[in-house]
Amino acid sequence: MNVQMKNILQIASIVLLVFSSVGIKAQAKDTGEFSTKEARTDGTIKFSLEEAQKYALENSFMVKGSDYDLKVARKKVWEAISTGLPQVKADANYTKNLDIAVSLLPAEFFGGNAGEYTPVKFGQTYASAATINVDQKIFDGSYIVGLSAAKVFVQLSKNSKIKSEIDVKDLVAQAYYNVLVARENYRTIEENLAITKKTHFETEAYYKNGFREELDVDQVLLMLKRSENQLSDAKRTISNALIILKFTMGYDIEKDIELKNDLEAFINPLLITKAESKELNLENHIDYKIVDTQLKAQKLIVRNEQAGYLPNLSAFYSYGKNTSTDAWNIYKSDVPWFKSSMIGLKINMPIFTGFNRRSKIKQAKINYKKIEDLKYNTEQSLKKDLNLSYNSLVNAKDTYENDLKGLEIAKRIYERTLIKFNEGVSTSTELSNNEQQYLNSHSTYIQATLNLLNSKVAFDKALGKL
Repeated sequence: MNVQMKNILQIASIVLLVFSSVGIKAQAKDTGEFSTKEARTDGTIKFSLEEAQKYALENSFMVKGSDYDLKVARKKVWEAISTGLPQVKADANYTKNLDIAVSLLPAEFFGGNAGEYTPVKFGQTYASAATINVDQKIFDGSYIVGLSAAKVFVQLSKNSKIKSEIDVKDLVAQAYYNVLVARENYRTIEENLAITKKTHFETEAYYKNGFREELDVDQVLLMLKRSENQLSDAKRTISNALIILKFTMGYDIEKDIELKNDLEAFINPLLITKAESKELNLENHIDYKIVDTQLKAQKLIVRNEQAGYLPNLSAFYSYGKNTSTDAWNIYKSDVPWFKSSMIGLKINMPIFTGFNRRSKIKQAKINYKKIEDLKYNTEQSLKKDLNLSYNSLVNAKDTYENDLKGLEIAKRIYERTLIKFNEGVSTSTELSNNEQQYLNSHSTYIQATLNLLNSKVAFDKALGKL
């Protein structure tokens, strides 16, 4: 599930960047159904990023699955405990002997001749018996280890649940950012389209009055159609991004959703924040906790195999009654019932198992060593991820600031070219080229914005603070 959702988000980001294109990035206009700042009156729920993550922790399919696993793990503890409690079972039977077994006894017992045998039937046609048995473990090394292992299993499930929650918060943040960037893209394209429509209208009017060539009209019309397609693509990108966000949150896909935050709420703090701290607390990082708990579990496996050399001691008690008669209604007859009972101790002492136990212990120790190496590798991997994510965040900040400046420059060039075109100084080809240059700069800026936000999330995750 986790890998699939990440792939979906990556695809969404690519689609967003492919469809990204902008015009004048002045003050954003209200885009109606895509407005994130006006209150809705149709019952649509609005979420901040924090609220969306909180909702996902309660409703995401991934988190729910890990929560079920945790509940099962807790039941496993009681399953382990129950094997050490008194085990009581009762048995009862009712039988009809169709053919009673025949035994041969010396005939002389019955006054016959020596050397001869007389057939005798022992038993009656109907018989019944009932017993109750109680067993209680007194000492069992595997049981003692099993109790500890059950608790470690619960801890593993808890860690797995926490890991799932962190992954879900990561995915929700990425999906949330995709929606915000898509809406930013939509607003800018919409405004650019309005300017291009105005330019086309004026150019066509000049052409009709003989002040423009037909080539200029066609060139601006081509720009207009390109902007219309981009606006349509941008609208679909918003819809796709919202679907992915709702799916990631565990929210009903068919229901509407609104976002409270805007891009500035996330970008501005990143730009004014000083250098991030790279202090990593391994003991608090969930990936380190998981492998550390796995090591504890494997140690218990070694102890469990070693416990196989120890004797098992248990006590038992049995009580029963039985009777037999030739009457079928055995429970209403006056046939007497005979009691039987016993109490005792049972010890099981392994002496030689053909080196089977020894082989299992060696295998368990090898696996323990393997997890020890995994723990060290995890420690180094976490340090590596932290440093790489930190470098990526620093680079993303620098890239964002440079691309923002590049966007401002491309905007000025386009605006000046537009003024010159309207004054008849610049050609339509030059206007189209500079507009495309501006669109490319904005696409790069959108990519930088998304990279900066996702780099921050990746850094927080690597730091163990997500």
